[in-house]
Amino acid sequence: MIQRRMTLEHPIGLHDVRKVVERIKDIGQGEELVIQMSNLDSFRAEGIFNILDRENYQWTAKGGHDGNDYYIVARKK
Repeated sequence: MIQRRMTLEHPIGLHDVRKVVERIKDIGQGEELVIQMSNLDSFRAEGIFNILDRENYQWTAKGGHDGNDYYIVARKK
């Protein structure tokens, strides 16, 4: 499986949601997108979740091992 990664810098905002919209256009079947952001932005990720749901992505979110990062892992359903 091919894994694509993108990092969103703190603080995330609407411009970051737009970046995700553009990035998922390049994700093919069988590929995975990993979005990394600061754990301080985890409560701001709702816009990203909505985009992934709308575009028919299966996703999961989890915290990093060091407690500083937050990851969203998404793949096409």
